[in-house]
Amino acid sequence: MAAVLPPLDPARSAHTGWTRAHWEAFADHLLQGARAHSSPSHARVRFPSDARELDATDELEGFARAFLLAALRIAGARGIDDGLCEWYADALAAGSDPGHPEAWPAIGHHGQPLVEATAIAVALHWTRPWLWDRLPEPVRQRVVSWLSGSIGAWSADNNHVMFGATVQAFLASVGADHDMLEIDGALARIEDWYAGDGWYTDGRGRRFDHYNAWTFHLYPFFITDMLGEARRPHVTQTYRTRLRMFLNDYQHLFDGTGSPLLQGRSLIYRWGVVAPFWMGALQDATPLSPGRTRRLASGVLRHFVDHGVGADGTLGLGWHHDTDSLLQPYNAPGSPHWASKGFLGLLLPADHPVWTAAEEPLELEERDVLRPLPGPGWLVHGTRDDGIVRVLNHGSDGHPRKDDPLYRRLAFSTRTAPVDTPVRDNRIDVALAGTGASRHRGLRAGTARPDSASSCYHLDGQGRDVLVDVATTVFGPAELRLVRVRGAVALPLRISGYAVSAHSPLSVTADHGWVRASRDDGLSTLLALVGGGTGDGGVQIEATLDAQDAAFGPHVGVPWLAFTPSADFEVRVACLVALTGQPWDPAGLLASLSVRWMPNGARVNRGAEVRHVPWVGEARWAADAINQGVFRVSG
Repeated sequence: MAAVLPPLDPARSAHTGWTRAHWEAFADHLLQGARAHSSPSHARVRFPSDARELDATDELEGFARAFLLAALRIAGARGIDDGLCEWYADALAAGSDPGHPEAWPAIGHHGQPLVEATAIAVALHWTRPWLWDRLPEPVRQRVVSWLSGSIGAWSADNNHVMFGATVQAFLASVGADHDMLEIDGALARIEDWYAGDGWYTDGRGRRFDHYNAWTFHLYPFFITDMLGEARRPHVTQTYRTRLRMFLNDYQHLFDGTGSPLLQGRSLIYRWGVVAPFWMGALQDATPLSPGRTRRLASGVLRHFVDHGVGADGTLGLGWHHDTDSLLQPYNAPGSPHWASKGFLGLLLPADHPVWTAAEEPLELEERDVLRPLPGPGWLVHGTRDDGIVRVLNHGSDGHPRKDDPLYRRLAFSTRTAPVDTPVRDNRIDVALAGTGASRHRGLRAGTARPDSASSCYHLDGQGRDVLVDVATTVFGPAELRLVRVRGAVALPLRISGYAVSAHSPLSVTADHGWVRASRDDGLSTLLALVGGGTGDGGVQIEATLDAQDAAFGPHVGVPWLAFTPSADFEVRVACLVALTGQPWDPAGLLASLSVRWMPNGARVNRGAEVRHVPWVGEARWAADAINQGVFRVSG
């Protein structure tokens, strides 16, 4: 049954119509969904699954993430909760009892129970006056005993270091034995990953993604709040300064329709991405006005609700619909309920300006956006007319040892998701007979500038070391990609554009030097060859259509250029790549563009306008030399 929501309020919320009452109603709808799938004593939640047999850890995950949402609802209503406290008191009593049939799995090394213990600890902290303080002492002691299994537990050397530290902070806050070294060690570890401008990489390497939003700019505040800010006020102020800088960038990664950027892992957490905007208001650490904060957050949640997400009270494993293409091995039916973090705004009182002020438009709704983000190495490109946001990626690389499509792409957007077939989208590849495409070995350097960006990396072409330089600059709704490939002698080269997917078949149109794949609603992806390239190979330009499991539907179209093998050691190519939501004819732009290659890049002329677009100057990142580690503060 779909959520019953209040009437829209166009007077207060001219852009989304949503108010606090909508957030509360949808939170209640999701909590009802969780209760419908709860065990008899409520300590586990078994969300529906067709793909796998659920175990006790999966059911703990379902409980913990729903409990986090319940805690926000309880705290936001100041304990007036229609029985939520009683429901979850029973659950805590059962789950913490080792002899109970619904007992939670023990917390151990590098395991999922530690992640879920963090959600339970944070939820107990938020609801302390109404839940924790009223639990019977034996139950409190059992919960402490279960949480204490986190002491000394190892974790992945990435955002997971914050989980053990948060549980230790909660134990400290209730006077239980805890490991302060683990807290200090985790907070020190994330400093190693701080890249400036409020951005963190998720572990070693260049792993920039939404974990900045739902982890790195949340848990430090959870920890300092549990320990008491007075113990380390300068640290808290540092986090506030970084959050303010981050939000100044991050606000531009959201579509005019409310869609977040489809990039990085755990995208099934959906509106969890808006949590740092609420945290900015909670910490008085935001550059956004209250009206823009609510417009942005409500726009994201409404975007998913309007596409049917959560209609039955549960959250499927996908984006608008269930899809394997966005999943990671650790995803289970309860995983998407980390979206609960997106309800963080309920901690703000109903009379706070973020709930009472009139909505204000996003910058994208007033003008086109072109903004460099030096931290992750992105050039953000948003167009007002169609509301699309594109990220030209010259700095986020994902796990150093994995050629992951959700990271290693030349561009991402709010309307498309990466695919590996029929053709890898937004890639430069050496096509290899019998083995598919070459392996990307990780970014070696990248730079985002006010009007251009560039990066370099190596491809493994069946043992052949191929060097690739890419530079890009923006013209209207399109980007001009300048490519230099060295070492691909006698190997075929392929360059692709965005992958557009839909629920109905796409159409293909072509003209002299360009090809476009289009959806029925007007969204299209275009690739065009621009004169001025080098090399003696021939050129083939096509758009390939395919049926597969994709984020926006089973029909996929990808435009691409293919260059037959060349005898030249160095090949240079200029191409125009566009993703548009409105009719756009590239002929005028193509006719006005000319490229003159230079030793350090290219000179680009568009009529009387001249731009110098350089290659990146030097390799300074470790790329595929980095391995994943394990975090352990002692021993």
